[in-house]
Amino acid sequence: MADPADIQRLVGDLLREGLVASVDHDAGTCTVDLSDDLTTGDIPFLSPRMGDVRIWLPPSVGEQVVVLAPEGDTARGIVIGGLPTDARHHVGRGPGAAIEFGDGARLAYDPRTHGLTITLPAGGTAAIVADGGMSLKGPLSVDGPVDITGKLTASDDVVGGGKSLKGHVHDKVQTGQGVSGKPV
Repeated sequence: MADPADIQRLVGDLLREGLVASVDHDAGTCTVDLSDDLTTGDIPFLSPRMGDVRIWLPPSVGEQVVVLAPEGDTARGIVIGGLPTDARHHVGRGPGAAIEFGDGARLAYDPRTHGLTITLPAGGTAAIVADGGMSLKGPLSVDGPVDITGKLTASDDVVGGGKSLKGHVHDKVQTGQGVSGKPV
C-alpha cells in the first residue's frame, strides 16, 4: 500500500494554482508560473465549448488559474481558469451574466429586470452583418445621426420635425391639375 505522505503529495500536485505567464493565441496554449518557482511549458487552456458551438476565451497574462496535472506531470497539464483575485475581481453580482474586456467593453444581462446592456469604450464600433435580413421588434430610439443607404419604407406615417409626411398640407397652392415644384 502507498505511503499516505506520497498520496497526499500526489493529490496536492494534481491541482495547482498559478499565474498565467504567457499566452500563445495561435497554438491555444499558455505557460503558468506555479507557486514553487516552477513555470510550466506550453500547455493547453480549456475553452467553455469546442463542439458544434465553439467559444474562444483565452486566458490573460497575470490571470490566476488552476493547472490540472495528471499524476503531478505539468507537461501533461491543462489550464482551468479563472480564479478571482483582488486585482481581477468578479465582473458581476447576482443571478445575471457579464463579460467584461480589458478596454472596458462590457456585455451584461440581468434576468431580474430582463435588461441586456452592451457598452463599448469611447471610439468603439459595432457591426451586425445579416445578409438574409434583420428584424427588430419593439420601440426603437436612436440618439445621434442616422445614415441609410437604399430605400426607406414605412407602413405607416413618417414624421419629421413634427410634420406628417401623409397628413401635412401646403399653403398658397391652387387647386386643379397643377404640380408643385420640388422642395427647396
